[in-house]
Amino acid sequence: MARERTLSDQAFEQFPQALVIVDREATVLSLNPVAERLTGWARGDAVGRPAADILEVRTETGVNLCAPNGALRRALRLGTRINTHFAYLFRVSYSVSPLQIKGKTPDGAVIVIHDVTPELETIEARDALMLAASHELKTPLTTLKGLSELLLDFDLSEAQRRELLQDLHGQADRMERLIGDILSVSRIDSGRISVDFSRVDVASVVQHVGDEVRPMLQGRTLKCRVPEDLPAVMGEARKLHQILVNLVNNAIKYSEPGTQITLSVRADRSAVRFEVSDQGVGIRKEHMPRLFEKFYRADDPAVRRTSGTGLGLYIVRSLVTMLGGQVHVRSRPGKGSMFIVTLPRAEATARPRPRVAVGA
Repeated sequence: MARERTLSDQAFEQFPQALVIVDREATVLSLNPVAERLTGWARGDAVGRPAADILEVRTETGVNLCAPNGALRRALRLGTRINTHFAYLFRVSYSVSPLQIKGKTPDGAVIVIHDVTPELETIEARDALMLAASHELKTPLTTLKGLSELLLDFDLSEAQRRELLQDLHGQADRMERLIGDILSVSRIDSGRISVDFSRVDVASVVQHVGDEVRPMLQGRTLKCRVPEDLPAVMGEARKLHQILVNLVNNAIKYSEPGTQITLSVRADRSAVRFEVSDQGVGIRKEHMPRLFEKFYRADDPAVRRTSGTGLGLYIVRSLVTMLGGQVHVRSRPGKGSMFIVTLPRAEATARPRPRVAVGA
């Protein structure tokens, strides 16, 4: 019997949600450590007080948990369990279960309170993603509509038609990249992205990256520096390709025509180092800590002039982490930036790693 009581006490203390036990008068009898943290009340101060003193929990309609018409009083009066959905403004959900020792009248109740902040953050992130996507898609869609109307309504020369079609193609590419970023973020956040580790030929990936981004340079130059004896990395070619394309596109976005972007690769004993540098606007020191956050865009006129969702660097960091590497940045405002990615060499990996699913 004593052992069962000990296990019961441990379960109460270690329960992952907040528990508050009250008597039939709604006076607090006990609360667990999670409830202490959530309410801000120490157990010694809370016991013996009315539950209304320590619980300021309201439903979606604003009714206090401990009000005369609230869930606690109703559960004690009716002897039935009452659940609520979480309240967006108050960031909690709760249930009240009556406790009956003898007879039909409840002798008390246990209140279970769940902090739903993680669930709400997921909802807020989804809403922010949809808002950013709709905003960014609006511009290329408007441009596509205008260009197509010109092609339909006017008698144009072959040169004019070709120029408009090139613009159409560019806007379609922009939409495709945006949709790709949205899908990548969705998969990363939901843990539905996997890594199939194998030896990756770095030179081949860099060549494909150069071929893909050259149509986007628009007056800028891209220089790739890859030594002939470069070792393979342990990772996945498609994800390395996505990392480097995002970094080069970022460099293009924030540098002026006539400047140079450099993609260089070198190796040491344990890792291969990728450097993407530009001669663009640079990044101020105060923006560095948040640079890889989702949706973050520096509050800087030079940055705000350029369209973007703030997803590219978040995707880069997530993919680099999945591949077992690191990413960091050096920058001087007005002089340019260098993003540095290091990935483990295939030879430095003790044994091939299996295909794994990763959530960032």
